Amino acid sequence: MKSIYVTIYFAIGFTLLSCASSLHRPDNYSEISYWHQYQHFLPDNLRFRRQNLPTEEYLEVRGYQVHLDRYRKKDAKCKILLIHGGGGNGRILGTLAIGLENLGCEWLAPDLPGFGLTKIPPKKGYIPYDDWVIILNELIQKEKRPNQKMILFGLSIGGMLAYHTAAYNGEVDGLIATTLVDPRDSEVRDAVASNLFFSRVGMPLNSFFSFVTNGMYFPIKWFSKMEYITNDPSFSNVFSEDPYAGGSKVSLGFLNTFLNYKPKLEPELFRVSPVLLAHPSIDPWTPTHLSKRFFDKLPTTKYFVELTGSGHFPYEEPGVSILKDSVTKFVLEDIIQ
Repeated sequence: MKSIYVTIYFAIGFTLLSCASSLHRPDNYSEISYWHQYQHFLPDNLRFRRQNLPTEEYLEVRGYQVHLDRYRKKDAKCKILLIHGGGGNGRILGTLAIGLENLGCEWLAPDLPGFGLTKIPPKKGYIPYDDWVIILNELIQKEKRPNQKMILFGLSIGGMLAYHTAAYNGEVDGLIATTLVDPRDSEVRDAVASNLFFSRVGMPLNSFFSFVTNGMYFPIKWFSKMEYITNDPSFSNVFSEDPYAGGSKVSLGFLNTFLNYKPKLEPELFRVSPVLLAHPSIDPWTPTHLSKRFFDKLPTTKYFVELTGSGHFPYEEPGVSILKDSVTKFVLEDIIQ
C-alpha cells in the first residue's frame, strides 16, 4: 500500500514539474538544419538534393496545423501516404519517396502531432493516439481521387498506425508496413519499452492513474529503445537527439491511449485491402515473429518479404533494394494492375 502512495505522490509532483514541450516549430524545414544530419548515413540514391525536395503545406484538422511534405507527380495513378512512428517525422521518411521516385506515385508525408513541424493547439492538454488515426483518415478523405489508388505505407509503429487507419477508413487500396506489432500484446510491450519495469509496472500504473498522469510529458527516449532505431549507434544518436523526432517529448496520455487502442477491425476481420509486410531481418527492437503473429491473422491478400541485412529503419543493402522491388511489384501488380 505504501508503494501506491509513493507512486501517487511521484505522479502529482511530476505533474507540477513536467509540461508539453515548448519547442518552437517553424513553418518549413528550410528554417531548421537538423534533418540534414541524416543524409550522411544514407546511400546516395536515398538522399535529398536541391532538385528533389518536397513542397510543403499545412492541413487544419481539429485545431492541429498538420505539416505535409508533398512529392508531386502529375497524373499519378497512385498516391502513397508515408506514416512515421514514434521518434520519426515526415521529412525523415521522405527518403523512401526519393528512392522510389520511379514508381510513378505521388507521395505525401505528414508530421503527426508531437513530431516534426505540426503545430498543436495551445490549450491541448495531451495528444491522444486516436487523434493520429483521425488526422490520417481526414487526410485520406481530402486526398483520395476517383481514378487514383490510395496506399498507406507505415514504418516502425507507423506500420500498425497504417493498419489502424486503414481499418478506420475502410476504403484504402493498399497497405505496406515494415512492422505490424500490436501494442495490446504483452510481449510486444516488453519489446518496445525501454525496460521491463516500465512495460509491466509503469504503464499499468499510468493507466490506473491516467486522470493525473495523462498530461505529463517526458522525452520519448525514456520510454522506448531509441538506440535500436538503426543498427549504427552514431545514426541512432542522430535520431534520439533530433528535437523534431526522437528527441521529442510525449505525454503519458499518448502512451496510454496507444497501448490500449482498439482497432475498428480486428485482424481476423480485415479485408479492406491487400497487405505487404516488408520486415527488416536484423531488427532488435521489433523482432520479425512479433509482426508475423499479427500478420498471420489477416484473411486478406497478403505478402511477406524479409529485408535482408536491414535494421529497424531499413536503409542498408541488400534490404533496401528488396524493399524497393517488393513495393514496386506490390503497387504495380496488386494495386494498379
